[in-house]
Amino acid sequence: MDNSLIKNYPEAIDIKIEDIEENTGTKKMYNLIEPGKKVIDFGCATGCLAQLLGHKGCQVTGVEVNPEAAKIAQRYCEEVVVADLDFVSIPEILKDREFDIAVFGDVLEHLRNPWQILRDVKQVLKPDGYVVASIPNIAHGAVRLALLQGKFEYMEYGILDNTHLRFFTRTSVESLFESSGYIIHEIERTTKPIFSTEGMLLVPDVKQEDFPADLVQQIQASPESETLQFVIKAVPETLEGRYQQLRQRYSTLSTKLEQTQSQLQQTQIELERSQFIIQQQQSDLDALNSHLQQTQAQLNQSQLELQQTQTQLNQSQLELQQTQTQLNQSQLELQQTQTQLNQSQLELQQTQTDLQTHITNILAMQSSKFWKLRNFWFSVKQIMRINTND
Repeated sequence: MDNSLIKNYPEAIDIKIEDIEENTGTKKMYNLIEPGKKVIDFGCATGCLAQLLGHKGCQVTGVEVNPEAAKIAQRYCEEVVVADLDFVSIPEILKDREFDIAVFGDVLEHLRNPWQILRDVKQVLKPDGYVVASIPNIAHGAVRLALLQGKFEYMEYGILDNTHLRFFTRTSVESLFESSGYIIHEIERTTKPIFSTEGMLLVPDVKQEDFPADLVQQIQASPESETLQFVIKAVPETLEGRYQQLRQRYSTLSTKLEQTQSQLQQTQIELERSQFIIQQQQSDLDALNSHLQQTQAQLNQSQLELQQTQTQLNQSQLELQQTQTQLNQSQLELQQTQTQLNQSQLELQQTQTDLQTHITNILAMQSSKFWKLRNFWFSVKQIMRINTND
């Protein structure tokens, strides 16, 4: 036995099913196991599941490779067989005992030949027995992104557990069971977000900002990108089982076909209704386009008139500026004329004043004796000139 491949497990003390989260392989496997059944738990570890099943009325036999873990598991199991499934025969170690349910909780990926193990388990199952198994999903989005970075680094636990010998996707899980002679009745999942670091690190630690947004969206949209584990319920294939499976598939397909036809009819009705609405909307759109064209023509006409009005306004502004210039020139000339007029009025007033002064002086002289004598002299000279002429 290779001790490097043996895991150490924490001891489960007084665990109740209410304490287990729904998004765990333990809880989902527990839900697939019917009460009061005889169970063989391969890889029972310290007996966590066995303890829970004991509260469910089940009788559990464990098989464990780790002797120390097996000692603890004996508290919760009727018997624990210490064995490495890669080197023993299941029918031989279980000595012709039969079980209702065989459990493989994250075990098959640790084995060299899980196909043979599943085939051997059928020999210890009762006719109506079945297998419950949880298997990690290597196609988780975090693993895909890590591979794109060239990384495939083993971890202590999780999808890249350093003791895993096999890796499975949804397709290869189905192939594992079908090629081993089983029919899968149920397949459930535990999930973990691609970029979540909460809780135990079970997937590669990748950073969203290290990848193109469209690549991240493509991977997030792909099936099983957040699937951490597949939880399987599978029954050994028999003619009756295959017949029942085919009937179930036929029934399922018939139901889907009826639903599809109903949806198709509903879609057809909605399509016709949509086409009618589209036609009405097209008619309204045509009317709107016509109104829009008319409005556009009116707008173009208004713009043309606006341009003409603007041209006229510019011309009027130019004429107004010219008129204002002429008015300013006329006002300047008027001011000059007014100045000249005022000057002439002053000169006229001065002339009037001088004339009045002169007249006053003449009048004053006329009233004087000298003026009288002077006038008398001029009169005598006038008479003498007349007489001389005679």
